[in-house]
Amino acid sequence: MTYPGASGPGVIDALQHGDPHGSVWRPAEVDVSIRPGWFYHPVEDSRVRSAENLLDLYFTSVGRNGKLLLNVPPTRDGLLHDADIRALSAFNDRRRAIFADDLAANARPRWRTISATTAVHEIDLGHDIEINVARLAEDITPGQRVARYTLEGAADAGWKPIARGTTIGYTKLERFESVRVRRLRLTIEAAVDTPEPVSVELYRAS
Repeated sequence: MTYPGASGPGVIDALQHGDPHGSVWRPAEVDVSIRPGWFYHPVEDSRVRSAENLLDLYFTSVGRNGKLLLNVPPTRDGLLHDADIRALSAFNDRRRAIFADDLAANARPRWRTISATTAVHEIDLGHDIEINVARLAEDITPGQRVARYTLEGAADAGWKPIARGTTIGYTKLERFESVRVRRLRLTIEAAVDTPEPVSVELYRAS
């Protein structure tokens, strides 16, 4: 893709990594096909992405603040092949099951701004729970601000790191080994502007 009057390494870098001081929020678009190619071929009926592969794709696209554009080509009869339908249906069931119950929905959160570019979000869950997925989300109305963060958990012992990342944006999904926690702490270690409260949802995927 080319842009009139746009050239040089600076432009390429901006297209690949964005501009943290830009004036618009423009997430990446992830274009992939459910099959090896973009069009339907009978020889690819056994090479359709599995439900688990589609779930991994979801976590690494939508889960990284991107937009997933999944190509599902129709057959020559203008219909979707049964193999594609089965994969999509199983993926949908798997995704819905993971995000059906936010274990932090009734938690008591506390947000503290530490400085112009740092903040801490603590959650007391009231009892120990086992989690392996976290969904973080910024209110992007005033813009995307978080540039680096650490998510920690604690039960009886002290705080232990669960996940680390850079941008959050509209959605950041973190998957990690199952851990039992009573308290969660999200530390915003760097931001391009004063951090605003970040939403934290917790799940346990089987």
